[in-house]
Amino acid sequence: MLSCNQQKDQKERSDKQSEPEKELNSQVIDEILKLENRRDTIHNYWELILDTISEHEEFEVDSKNYKLEVRTYSLNDSAIIRNLSDFNSQLYLDYSHTMVTDFYLRTDSITEHRQIDRADFESVLFPEFYAECNLYSSEIDSIVGDVIYLTSDLAVPDTDNQWRVWYSLKINDERLAVLEIREVDYVGL
Repeated sequence: MLSCNQQKDQKERSDKQSEPEKELNSQVIDEILKLENRRDTIHNYWELILDTISEHEEFEVDSKNYKLEVRTYSLNDSAIIRNLSDFNSQLYLDYSHTMVTDFYLRTDSITEHRQIDRADFESVLFPEFYAECNLYSSEIDSIVGDVIYLTSDLAVPDTDNQWRVWYSLKINDERLAVLEIREVDYVGL
């Protein structure tokens, strides 16, 4: 008998609730459901690479002396984000900093500057790889006449997924012309 009366009392009380109280209860229930369904998020930030890797070559084209300097370094931007979580687990976001390479072509009177990053190679990389990769290194391979041959490695942080791009820059009127990609290949680590 007591349990029947308790249910009747609860029903009478809920019927007597005002509309604002019912709306408030509904909002509270919605918030509780959101909290139960919410997943934790782990944010992993890769350490900023403070080293600047540089090399230079001196050469001559048409009796004019040139010096090419190549510098690769990290920006402090956390711009590359990888989602490492699977469908049912907590969110796991991995952040790394954009790496760039600066080219300085110097003559007696002019300094030409050009900067590249992973976006310069987007057209030759698989979209899935490009979304997660970063420029890892850039090197001078050789200089033949007025053409500079270079190599850059792009890699996904903390994986064996690494691709190498061979490309060239031509010197036109003491300026660096458009980057021309020659070959792309998977090299692992």
